[in-house]
Amino acid sequence: MYTESPDTFDRSSPLPIYLQLANWAEAKIVERQFAVGAKLPSESQLARQFRLNRNTVRQAIALLVQSGLVEKRKGIGNFVVRGTALLPTHQLGRMTSFVDDFQRHAVEIQDTILSKEKVKAPAEVAARMALEPGDWVVRIERLRIAQKVPLVLERSHYSFRDFGRLLEMDLRGSLYQLLVNEFGADLHHSTQTLRAVRPTKQVALKLGISQDVPCMFLESLAYTSQNQCLEVLQSYYRGDQYRRELLAPAART
Repeated sequence: MYTESPDTFDRSSPLPIYLQLANWAEAKIVERQFAVGAKLPSESQLARQFRLNRNTVRQAIALLVQSGLVEKRKGIGNFVVRGTALLPTHQLGRMTSFVDDFQRHAVEIQDTILSKEKVKAPAEVAARMALEPGDWVVRIERLRIAQKVPLVLERSHYSFRDFGRLLEMDLRGSLYQLLVNEFGADLHHSTQTLRAVRPTKQVALKLGISQDVPCMFLESLAYTSQNQCLEVLQSYYRGDQYRRELLAPAART
């Protein structure tokens, strides 16, 4: 199994012990010493082996669960479910869906529709979509989940006049594909604005994180070839789970 001693971790390091333990366990999983399907040593076993506080071990296990490597099974234990950490990549500068972020991974994708409703357009949404104040829009809020881990909270807005039927439709999967296939939408290009934010209590609760975990807030505006804004999408990405990839043109030689 493993033969490390309590001296495995550097207690003088600024890196917290629970993070060192999580990194150690991840390395064992990658090296297949803890194979997919295997049960990890219990929290009490790890605490005794490394002379650690049970809470320290619990924090390390929580990180492994967040990364998609480990699944907690109530009353049974903690089991390895992936051989590599789940690290989705969102490519900036392209209209891509949540599913596209996992093109390099075989993962279980889920959508949870938190709300879909007809509302009066907030001022900033109306301005971006060139709507009149008080015009109706369809607002959809959904939670995007991979390997049972909530990763993204999305709030999308569409003109009710053009896309009111969305309220009656199954909205799982890519909304971009739905807009094109069902409405013939002319999705031509998008502009994206990204900034780091501290999640509100409501956002943190929906993502299953504390307010101390930073999020990346992305506002994406999807346009037609005639430069009409069809969609205002506001997304909160968990900063502890996601990375960003910017596509840049090749340098001229």
